[in-house]
Amino acid sequence: MDKSFVGRIIDQFFLDDLPANVDPCGENGEFHTFCFDGPIFSKPIDFEIGEIVYKTYPSPKKDSPKDKYGFWFCDLIPKI
Repeated sequence: MDKSFVGRIIDQFFLDDLPANVDPCGENGEFHTFCFDGPIFSKPIDFEIGEIVYKTYPSPKKDSPKDKYGFWFCDLIPKI
């Protein structure tokens, strides 16, 4: 998934924008989530999106056509 998905709220627009090969639940590790509000919360967790970075890693498979693969990450910074 490209950088445009980093830090977005998972809503219908997010789901509509997902590439066809991406599991909408993120079950294959395509993305991670952070729950910041819901019925069991006394109040929402107030945060802001921090730095967005692309990290690369060596390919775990020796016979992979790629030497490296990578993922986009963003910091979530709590507001105090």
